[in-house]
Amino acid sequence: MTISSRQNPWFKRIREAIRDHAGEIVIEGPKPVADAIAAGWKPIKIIERDVDFSSAIFDAIAETKSPQNVIALFERPRFDLQSLFARESSIVIALDGVQDPGNVGTIVRLAAAFDANGVALLPGCADAFGPKAIRSSAGAILTVPVVNCSIDELLAQGWDVIAADTRGELADPPFAKAILAFGSEGSGLSPALASVARMIAIRMSPRIESLNVASSAAILLARSYELR
Repeated sequence: MTISSRQNPWFKRIREAIRDHAGEIVIEGPKPVADAIAAGWKPIKIIERDVDFSSAIFDAIAETKSPQNVIALFERPRFDLQSLFARESSIVIALDGVQDPGNVGTIVRLAAAFDANGVALLPGCADAFGPKAIRSSAGAILTVPVVNCSIDELLAQGWDVIAADTRGELADPPFAKAILAFGSEGSGLSPALASVARMIAIRMSPRIESLNVASSAAILLARSYELR
């Protein structure tokens, strides 16, 4: 029977997962859902437009402007911080207060493209498992470990921290056994992380003062990958 009531428990559960993305997350679209299942994710519930939910109810929870007719509910993946540091031949990306979920998702995608170990989200970051971040990752969220942690927990792993900053030296980014950190779009790194990081800058024309955090990440991660 097609569900047409907003009081239905599945409608409420999916809407809550879209809003909170705490214990459960939502992936939208037939291909992203199929990719998640192929990657080993087990759906809690798959909802099809006009089959499980009426068009009106489905459209009420769909995040995209043009609903793609399939929504799936999954358990939120969990990784421990130590798993990001198990491989010493690559780097860990740390995001420090990056608040735009589009930037967070794009950097998760870059982590996959340039074979980083994973992404550590420090306090103040947008959630990588929110709907916009998931879409911006273009499927990379399915394979890139993402962990929320504190600065103290990150530094306790013992790896050097290298940070992108326009005031830093012109130098190559790290390519192994290091943390490459990016600060918030407005204020950069938090003082606690900046105090222990070595700052590196990107050589660019004086016509522009700075780059978007995702653009900076793309340049430095590409260079890091080339150095391996």
